Amino acid sequence: MPELHEVHAKIREARKEKKKIGDVFRDMLAQSKPYQDVLEELNTLKAKKNQIETELKNDFQKELEDIEKIAQSMKADVELLSDMALTKMMKGETVEITDENDVKYEPIFKVSFKKAN
Repeated sequence: MPELHEVHAKIREARKEKKKIGDVFRDMLAQSKPYQDVLEELNTLKAKKNQIETELKNDFQKELEDIEKIAQSMKADVELLSDMALTKMMKGETVEITDENDVKYEPIFKVSFKKAN
C-alpha cells in the first residue's frame, strides 16, 4: 500500500499536468478571432442582463432581504446538524436521519488537507 506522501505527490503532479494543458488551451482560445468576437458579444449581453437584474432587484428589495435571512438561517442549521452528527458518531451512536417520506440519509464525513503555516 502506498504511503500518504506518495499519493499526495502523485496528486500534485497530476494537478501540474492538468494546469499545463489548461494553459495551452487558454492560449489557443486567446488567439482565436471567432472566439474573441463571441466573448465581446457575450460581455455586451451580460451588461444588459445585469442592468435588467438591478432594476428588478430594486423592485423586490424586501423579498431579497428575506431570502438572505433564510439562507443565513439554513447555513447555521446545516452547521448545527453537522456538529450534532459528529458528536453522536464520536459517542458511538448510529447517525441516520429519516424524512417524512421514509427516505433514509446517512452522513458523509470528509477529510481534506491544507498547507500548514
